[in-house]
Amino acid sequence: MSSFQGRMREYPTISIDRFDKDNLTARAYFLSHCHKDHMKGLKGPILKRRLECCLKVHLYCSPVTKELLLTNPKYKFWESRIVAIEVETPTQISLVDEASGEKEDLVVTLLPAGHCPGSVMFLFEGNNGTVLYTGDFRLAMGEVARMELLHSGNRVKDLQNVYLDTTFFDPKYYQIPSREQCLQGITELVQSWISNSPYHVVWLNCKAAYGYEYLFTNLSDEFGIKVHVNKLDMFKKMPEIIYHVTTDRNTQVHACRHPRDEEFLQGNRLPCGVTAKNGTPLRIISIKPSTMWFGERTKKTNVIVRTGESSYRACFSFHSSYSEIKDFLTHLQPVNAYPNVVPLGKDIEAVKKASGLC
Repeated sequence: MSSFQGRMREYPTISIDRFDKDNLTARAYFLSHCHKDHMKGLKGPILKRRLECCLKVHLYCSPVTKELLLTNPKYKFWESRIVAIEVETPTQISLVDEASGEKEDLVVTLLPAGHCPGSVMFLFEGNNGTVLYTGDFRLAMGEVARMELLHSGNRVKDLQNVYLDTTFFDPKYYQIPSREQCLQGITELVQSWISNSPYHVVWLNCKAAYGYEYLFTNLSDEFGIKVHVNKLDMFKKMPEIIYHVTTDRNTQVHACRHPRDEEFLQGNRLPCGVTAKNGTPLRIISIKPSTMWFGERTKKTNVIVRTGESSYRACFSFHSSYSEIKDFLTHLQPVNAYPNVVPLGKDIEAVKKASGLC
């Protein structure tokens, strides 16, 4: 859960992933991805009123994030103010104070964050130095070394600060299985179950409305079936995803959601309530992608763990592990790194001390 308050020390006139309180006076806004903890205040009435009188204030994000955002009518008032910047394309923007006319130029580059569709990191370059805001990210070991735009020739750019996703920057999350490893484990479990009969069904108990598309598309490819989801509107302009999902409940793989998901499963029902047409009872197993649950285990476990008669946990992470973050920082060598995530029950100083961040 993001604890970042929106402002960077080097460029305090912009706000990133926070749109309330002191951020209401920003000259420009940036959104790294469409998860709620990074969107606080984005649909607020005060900000909406401000846009009506401040014509030069814009929201910058990736093209995919723009499409996802505008599928929700609550954000439609942003439509004319969103500037979608292509990923890995350095872009100069001007930050204008409409009252004084003062202008500051800044080059921003969006870099793939590997967190969910449309998620990006922001690299800012201007008169106050070069800084990187990671948002939420999952980069494998060595991946940062292949990002050309973080380098100048054969050397890493001089980074003043990195504002860092520290969700799993804790030794108990030293190594998290890759998405490929998790996918393999889930695929094998799904295969062993749905091959029993057409009445054997899998429910993917996913906690977020989006972010698991990697799982859906790969399972769909593997078994030649579509994954049932509640809505398709967020994917209507993403053919690489929408081809693999459906609102037709008659499929053997579901990722539908309900406020009382666990209660539905206990009654041997799916959240969507589908039943076999001929009255034959469905045989359902649930697979819950998790990370924290695995981090709390005192002993190393497999990628897939059976937790009940018909329930399983699968280790699956949207965030980099402790060792991946260490690799990231070791390669970039910023002057300072500031944590963006403060776990419940801790304060930011405790996170800095435990992680060795400045």
